[in-house]
Amino acid sequence: MNVANANDDQKCATWLFTTDEYICDLRTVAVLVKDNKILVQRDRNGNEYALPGGHVKIGETLEDGLVRETMEEMGVRIKCNRLLWSEECFWEWKGRKAHNIAFYYEIELCDDLEIPENGEFVSQKDNCDVVLGWMLIEDIQNVTIYPEFLKEEIYHLNEPMKHFVSNG
Repeated sequence: MNVANANDDQKCATWLFTTDEYICDLRTVAVLVKDNKILVQRDRNGNEYALPGGHVKIGETLEDGLVRETMEEMGVRIKCNRLLWSEECFWEWKGRKAHNIAFYYEIELCDDLEIPENGEFVSQKDNCDVVLGWMLIEDIQNVTIYPEFLKEEIYHLNEPMKHFVSNG
């Protein structure tokens, strides 16, 4: 079994385990809504969207991992307000069975001026092929976005925390 490292300088292992047949990981994900828009990301040349977040390091809380990931990827300080959803997601990726466990947090920015309000911007982390930007909430109905339950649940943010099992 291989363990991937989140940061080669710190040699801190993340909850990302692989074998020849399987990939299993633990992610923490940001749900940032402002002015009827949601912050999303996509590959620079892609047309599928997702919510920003990242892998949790072993020994790190989910909230601490999300605070770290948003600082690394976007250069912003956030506050985690509450856990909205948890998800177990099963799919196949590059010939391997994948099992992802994700926790989605409603967040807020510590400084509103930290993220551009218009257009897309490039992730500050090691992957400059990822772009982030704001999407009108009603527009997510017309795109491919993950998690798929977001298309419905974005309208129910004030409801109690929910758990989802997805098969992709």
